[in-house]
Amino acid sequence: MITLSETIEGELWSTIDLSSFECDGCIIDLGCLSWNWSTSLIGRKRIIGVDPIENFAPENVEFFKGVIGPFNGKIKMSINENNNCTSSISNDDIGDEFDMLSWKSFCKKFNIDSVSILKINIEGSEYPFLHSLDKEDFKKINQIVISFHDWLDPNLEYLTKSSLYLLKQNGYTIISTFKHLGWYLCT
Repeated sequence: MITLSETIEGELWSTIDLSSFECDGCIIDLGCLSWNWSTSLIGRKRIIGVDPIENFAPENVEFFKGVIGPFNGKIKMSINENNNCTSSISNDDIGDEFDMLSWKSFCKKFNIDSVSILKINIEGSEYPFLHSLDKEDFKKINQIVISFHDWLDPNLEYLTKSSLYLLKQNGYTIISTFKHLGWYLCT
């Protein structure tokens, strides 16, 4: 395994398995705001970033300004004005409207057949997203690097356990890589 902190200064929270470079597939960065996670991987594989807030994509990187979730359509999200890295789905129809694509529609739009690394840091939306995937979707993903956000909201602890169980049921071995911020590597 390689720690991305060796190539991304100051990002101690994320670990990948080097086997991702031996298999076919692209790297998908869900929650690519500021590109701090995937920058060091540019040029090593095809990279596709997804974020509703980001307005910039580095050269040689594909980008979808929106969110990936359980359905196709529009979604309202509230953006934390003090920290634009934090957002949440609006329960009261307040906030900015963003495009949402389902995983299958996203893969079709970007012609994705195989994923080497799926990085997920989407501020609590990881739960409905993961549970919208089926066995065939998981079979196409070599490894998942994910941050669960139960450290922000302890009420999400059950959803984290359920999501980890789902990943195990789909054949992933799970390693906690940075417990303080809920990061896991699933291979």
